[in-house]
Amino acid sequence: MKKRGRTWRCRRRRIQMQQPVNLSSTTGLITLRQWMHKADYHGNHLIPALFTDTGRGLMTLKPLKVDDVIISIPKRLLITTQTAWDSEIGDYIKSCTPKLTPLQVLCIFLMYEKAKGLNSLWHPYISVLPQVYTTPAYFSNEELTSLPRFLSIQAQQQVLTVKGAYEAVADILVTMETMFAFCHGVMGFEEFRWAWFVINTRSVYMKQDVSEFLQPEVNTYALAPLLDLLNHSPTVEVSAAYNKSSQCYEIKTKTPYKKYDQVFICYGPHDNTKLLVEYGFTVPHNPHNVVMFEIDEIIKYLTCQLSSQHSHGALMEKKLQILHSNQMTSDLSYSLDGLSWKLQTVLRILCMDFNELNSWKRILTGGECSKQTELKSKQLANECIQGALNSNQETVQKVRLLPTSQHVDLVLSVCEERKLILESQL
Repeated sequence: MKKRGRTWRCRRRRIQMQQPVNLSSTTGLITLRQWMHKADYHGNHLIPALFTDTGRGLMTLKPLKVDDVIISIPKRLLITTQTAWDSEIGDYIKSCTPKLTPLQVLCIFLMYEKAKGLNSLWHPYISVLPQVYTTPAYFSNEELTSLPRFLSIQAQQQVLTVKGAYEAVADILVTMETMFAFCHGVMGFEEFRWAWFVINTRSVYMKQDVSEFLQPEVNTYALAPLLDLLNHSPTVEVSAAYNKSSQCYEIKTKTPYKKYDQVFICYGPHDNTKLLVEYGFTVPHNPHNVVMFEIDEIIKYLTCQLSSQHSHGALMEKKLQILHSNQMTSDLSYSLDGLSWKLQTVLRILCMDFNELNSWKRILTGGECSKQTELKSKQLANECIQGALNSNQETVQKVRLLPTSQHVDLVLSVCEERKLILESQL
C-alpha cells in the first residue's frame, strides 16, 4: 500500500475541518425532533448541522430540485396569536386595555411559557432558542457610542423601540408575576428583550385574520420550530406560505441542492447594515451591500465657484428645493456597480451653475449636462467617496480599541465591506 505523504494528510485535515458537523444527536435537538414528530411533523431529510461559515443551520440528506418542498410545519406547531388565545393566559391577554399588538401578545406568551420551564408544552422548542442575540440592542454602551453614524442612528432607534415596547406592557408583566408564582422575577426587561428578538429575528410571514382582541394592525408573525434554523443567503430564491389544504406552513426552493448541502432561505435583498441591525449577522461579499450618502454630507464637500456668498446661498437654496420637490434627497447609494442613477443626478444638479440650472429637468429624463458640470460632479463624487473612506477608517480604529467581542467583529465586517465598495472605482 502506498504511503500517504504530509501534503495529503494536510489536505485531508483541511477538508474534514470544512465538513459540517451533524448536530441531530445533541440532546436538545433530539428532544425537539421527537416532540415535533408527535405533532405530525414528518420531515426527515433536513437535519441540524454546524457549518464553518454560518454556524448552526440545516443540511439536506437528499438532493433537492426546483419547487421541492424544503420543509413543512404543521399548524399545531406554529406559535401565533391564536396559540396565545388558546393558552391558559388567553383570557387575561384578551382583557388587557388598551388592546395589545400581535408582537406584544407573542412576547408575553413566550415569556410565560419560558417561565414554566419543563411544564411548558413548548419547552422542547424554547430550550433550543438562543438566549442572547447580537443585534445592537444587546451592545454595551461603549460599543454603541463607537458606532459610525450610519449604524448609530438605527442602533439607537432599536434600543429605544425595545425599551418603549417593554414599558408599554410592564404593568401587565408585573401583574402576571403576582398571578403565577413561577413568573416571579422572570418577567422583567431582560426576558422581554429576549422574547422581542426571538420573534423579530426568527418569525415567518403569515397573514392572519383580524381579531377584535388586538389593535387594528396587520397580524403576520408566526414562529415555526426547526424551520427557523434555516440560514439566510442573498443568492437563493424560495417561496413560502401557509398551505390551507395541508394546514402546514411550507417553503419551496427555487434553488437546487446536492446531498449534504446546507439549505438556505432568503430574508430579502438586504445589505449588511440591515442584516446586522435587524438580525444580528452579516454576509461576506453580500451582493446587496451599498454605501448610502446623505444630502448634507454631499453639500459639505461641494465647492462653489461663485464669488458672492449671497448668490451661492440663493443658488444652493434653489437646488435643494428642486431636489426635495422631486424626492431626490434620500436613497443616494454607491455600490460595486458604481454610483446609482439617483446619486449621479443629485451630484450633477448640485454642480450646475445658475444658467444651466434653468434646464435641470432634462437631467431627470436622461439628458446630458455640460462637460464642465459633468467634470465637477465627478470631482465631487471622488471627494465624497474619499471622505467616506476616511470616516470609515476612523471608525475601524476606534472600534478596534474596544474589548474583543462578536459585536465588534460584526461592526468591523460591515466596515470592511464598505471599504471594498468605496475603493472599487477610485
